[in-house]
Amino acid sequence: MKNLLLSGGIFHPFAETSASIAGHLESIGVTSVIREVRAGLETLRSDSFDLVTVNALSWSMTQADKYAPFRADYAFDPSEDDRQAIARHMKGGGGLLGLHTAAICFDGWAEWPQMLGIGWIWGQSHHPPPGTVTVTDASGEFEVWDELYCDMTVEPGTQVLATGRADGVDEVQPVFTRKGRSAYLALGHDLKATANPGYRRLLLEAAQCALGR
Repeated sequence: MKNLLLSGGIFHPFAETSASIAGHLESIGVTSVIREVRAGLETLRSDSFDLVTVNALSWSMTQADKYAPFRADYAFDPSEDDRQAIARHMKGGGGLLGLHTAAICFDGWAEWPQMLGIGWIWGQSHHPPPGTVTVTDASGEFEVWDELYCDMTVEPGTQVLATGRADGVDEVQPVFTRKGRSAYLALGHDLKATANPGYRRLLLEAAQCALGR
């Protein structure tokens, strides 16, 4: 099974986490090609994959002046060709796996949260500093040191398969969701998180969902 793993952006060690994620996926027979977002989407226009995984922070960066120094290098809005490539992948039966910051990506594309099943809302969504997140799913509970994304929008038709709670957060938050052949895992801020056995288990479950297994 071929996976196109889109990686890169600011404030996160994406090179490390993408390598860790690719290693986990290899254990279920998924071989990943890791590409920076722009280059990866160009590849998707002409090549086919069973799975597209987004482990990146790639967005317009227009929401605050603090992002201004980074815009020239990191601001990104997928072109119409990029969007059509992702849409063709999905319509052709390919899977989509969004990880952590994927919910923030492509904020100029209204269909992205609908496709992913969940989305970040500027001015509403937020996260506390990294800390202990207690994750609950059908298998039980585990703890991971991570960021807990809060108050995102869950699109109609999306199943919440795992939730998380943390100190200072009043309500449980969705951390693993599924919508058709799209799965989203909100965890994975850094290598400490992606090395956690509980994270690995949910990652593989999410990948299996996206692959239709």
